[in-house]
Amino acid sequence: MIAAWASAGFIAYATLTHVSFVYAIYYKLAPILLRPEIQTFARFEHVLAFAVLGALFGFAYPRHTALVCAMVLGSAVILELLQTLTPDRHGTLPDAIEKIAGGACGVIFGKIVLAIFQSRAAPTH
Repeated sequence: MIAAWASAGFIAYATLTHVSFVYAIYYKLAPILLRPEIQTFARFEHVLAFAVLGALFGFAYPRHTALVCAMVLGSAVILELLQTLTPDRHGTLPDAIEKIAGGACGVIFGKIVLAIFQSRAAPTH
């Protein structure tokens, strides 16, 4: 649960802070990732960050899938809207769609992993 909320906080910070923060991360990771274009990196980062967020919240609250979906997918939309209020950032529909897709994949991944572990832990007769 702590990891889920910490990742949500980090994503919110990274989304709403000065754009130089994102560029600093890109320049640190670019050599490791074979120097993708910044737009490619941003798309990958949007999907991956929200996929991790979706999976972590799915693991933290396994019996509350609807709430998890609302929180993860809703936060993607809300953060994009809030970005329009920052002076050096801009929220866009394609970015929101990438984040929603990543979040949905993360929630689904989390549900699949939990189902696999539950089926293995179930007693067999």
